[in-house]
Amino acid sequence: MVDNFFFVGLPYITLLMFIGGSLYRAFTGLKTAFRGRLAWSARGDLLWTTRSTGFFGRATIGPAALSLHWGLVIVIVAHVVGFIGGAGGWPALVNFYRWVGMFGGLLILYGASWALVRRLTAPQLRAMSTREDYLVLLFLIIIPGLGLYHSAVQIAFGVSYAVGPWFSGLFTLRPDAGLVAGAPLVVKLHMIVNFVFLAYLPFTKLAHMFSYPFAYITRPYISMRSYVGLKR
Repeated sequence: MVDNFFFVGLPYITLLMFIGGSLYRAFTGLKTAFRGRLAWSARGDLLWTTRSTGFFGRATIGPAALSLHWGLVIVIVAHVVGFIGGAGGWPALVNFYRWVGMFGGLLILYGASWALVRRLTAPQLRAMSTREDYLVLLFLIIIPGLGLYHSAVQIAFGVSYAVGPWFSGLFTLRPDAGLVAGAPLVVKLHMIVNFVFLAYLPFTKLAHMFSYPFAYITRPYISMRSYVGLKR
C-alpha cells in the first residue's frame, strides 16, 4: 500500500502539480497588470524572477551559479539516458548515466551548498532572503546528496534496470510499484523527495526556468559593469 502511494499515486500527483502549477503561474500574473493573460516572462509575475543576488558577493556567485545550472542540465540528460538504458536493457547507457550523473550531482551539490553558505554568511543576502530561498536550496542539496550517497558511498549500481521499466510504465498508465519495492531505502527517499520538489517547483522562483526560450530572447538588455568600472 505504501509503495503504491509513493510510486504510483505520487508521480501522477507530481505531474499534475508540475504542469498545472506552471500554467497557473504563467496566466495569473500575480501582483501585476498581466493577471489573466499569458505572461511567460519576468515581466509578468513579479514572483517569477529569481530575485538576483549578483550585486552582493559577485566574485563568489559565478562558480556556484555555473555549477548549479550546468549540473542540473547534466543530471537531467543523464537520468533520461539512464531510464532509457534501464528500460531497454542497454548497459552502455546505464554506465553513461552512472558516471555522468555522478559528475552532474557533484556540480549541483557544490553549487547549491555554496549558494546556501553565501545566504547564511552575507548580511545583505540574509536580509533579502525568504524562507523559500532556503527551502529550495535545501531540496537542491538533499536530492543530489541522497543520489551521491547511494552511488559514491555505498558504491551500488544497477537500480536503473528496475527504475527504467517502472518509469516507462508511468507513460503507459501501468506503473508497477513492485519493480522499485526492493530498491534500497536511500534510492526510494531520493525519488520521493524529488517528486515532492517537482510538485512544489512551479510555485517557487525556479519557475523562471520556463522563461527560456519563450521570453528570454526578447527580454531587455541587462547592463553589467566590471569591478574596475565600479571603482572609477
